[in-house]
Amino acid sequence: MSVHAGTTAVDLALPAEVPVAALVPSIVDVLDGGGNAPPGAAATRYHLSRPGMASLSARITLAQAGIHDGAVLLLTQSESTPPAPRYDDVAVGVAQCLAATARPGNPPATRLIGGVGAIALAAVGAMLLIRNTFSATANRYDGVTVCVTAAVATVALLFGVVAHRVHRDPCAGLTLSVVATVFATVAALQAVPGAAGGPGVLLGGMTAAASSMLAMRVTGCGVVTSTSISCFGVLIAMAALTGELSGAPPHLLAAATALASLSLLGAAARMSIALAGLSPRPSPTAELSSADRVAARASRADDWLVSLVGAFSSSAACGAVITALTTGFGGAAVAAGTGVLLLLRARSHERRAKLVLTITGITTLEMTFAIAVIRELWPGPSIAAAAAALTGTAAYLGFAAPRVSLAPVARRGVDALECVILTAMLPLTCWICGVFTAVRGLNLK
Repeated sequence: MSVHAGTTAVDLALPAEVPVAALVPSIVDVLDGGGNAPPGAAATRYHLSRPGMASLSARITLAQAGIHDGAVLLLTQSESTPPAPRYDDVAVGVAQCLAATARPGNPPATRLIGGVGAIALAAVGAMLLIRNTFSATANRYDGVTVCVTAAVATVALLFGVVAHRVHRDPCAGLTLSVVATVFATVAALQAVPGAAGGPGVLLGGMTAAASSMLAMRVTGCGVVTSTSISCFGVLIAMAALTGELSGAPPHLLAAATALASLSLLGAAARMSIALAGLSPRPSPTAELSSADRVAARASRADDWLVSLVGAFSSSAACGAVITALTTGFGGAAVAAGTGVLLLLRARSHERRAKLVLTITGITTLEMTFAIAVIRELWPGPSIAAAAAALTGTAAYLGFAAPRVSLAPVARRGVDALECVILTAMLPLTCWICGVFTAVRGLNLK
C-alpha cells in the first residue's frame, strides 16, 4: 500500500494484524529517513487515515479497519498541547504562575552586593574608630581596641585565604582581604602611644600598604584592588611623614596632597606603560617582542593604570574632604574643584578607570555638599536646589552621558574647562596654605 505525508510518498508492506499505534513509529522513521528529532522539539501526534475520511483508531488493526493491499493512506500530524491545568485552590494557581514567570536569580550580582555591603560596614566601623582616636572626649581603650581590630584583621585574612584557595570564590576572597586591610590599618593607627597625629597616620598608611600586599599574596586574588590600596597607603604615609618633618598643619598637607594627586592623575598612563614594560625600545637593534608578550604586557599596563588611577583619585578625594573639614570657604572650593576635575578626567578613560573616577568624583562632591550644609546651615530651598543639581548630575553621568557623542569643538571646550579648573586650583591651594600671606610678610630689603 502507498503512504503519503505532505509531498512525500512511499510504498510499504504493512502487516494487517498489528495495531495502528505500533505501525505509526515505523512509518515515520521511513519517511524521515531515520533522523532524530532536534533537542527541545515539541511532541507531535501522528494519524493514519484514508483520503477524505476520519483518522483510524490507534487501537485497531488495518484488517479491522478494512484496509487491504493497494490502499492509499495519509499520514498527518498534530501538535500535542497539554490541557490547561485546573486548580482547586486559586492560591496554588497564582503561586505556580508567578514561579513560571519569575526571572532567574543572578548569583554573581548577589555576591557583589554582599561584598560591597561588607566593605561598607567595615569602612563605617573604621571611621567611627578613627573619630574616637582623634576625639579628646571619647573613651578610646587603645590597648583593647588594638587587640580586637588586629584579631578581626587576622581572622578576615584567614577566611579570605580559605574562600579563594579552597572554595575558588574570588569575590569573597577580595572582600575579606579588603576588610582585613581596613581593620589592620585602624589597629596600626591606634597602636602609636600618645595623642593621635602624624605618627599614627604614618604607621597606618604603611600598614595599609603592607597588609594589602600580604593579602594579595596569600589569597591570590584582587591584584588590581590590592595594588591600588597599597599605593594609596604609601601616598598617605608620605604626606604624614612630610607633616612630621616640616611641622605643617593638617589643612596644608591635605590641600597639597589633593593638588599633587590631581597632577599625578595626568601621568598615570605613562607610569603604567613604564611599569608594565611597554616603554619604547632603547635601541633599534633591540629584540622585538612577540605578540603574546605584547598582549600580556598590555593587560598588565591596563591593570597598573586602574590601580594608579584608583590610588591617585582616592588620595585626591581624601585630601579634598579633609581640606573642606579643616578650613572655610576656600577648602570647600578646593574640594568642589577636585570633585569636578575627577568627573572631567573620567571621560579620558575606559571601563574600570572611568568607574573609579566617577565614583570618587561624585563622592567628593557629596561630602563637600554635606560639610558645607552642616557648617553653614543653609536654608531649605538652597539645600533642595543643590541636592537636585547633584542628583541630576549623577543621573546624567550614569544614563545619558555614555550615549552622547560630543562634537570635536565641545570636546575641546571640556578639555579647556578641565585645564582652567586645574590651573585655578594652584593659587587657591596656595591661598589656603597661607603662601601669599607668608610672601607678603617677607622682608626683601
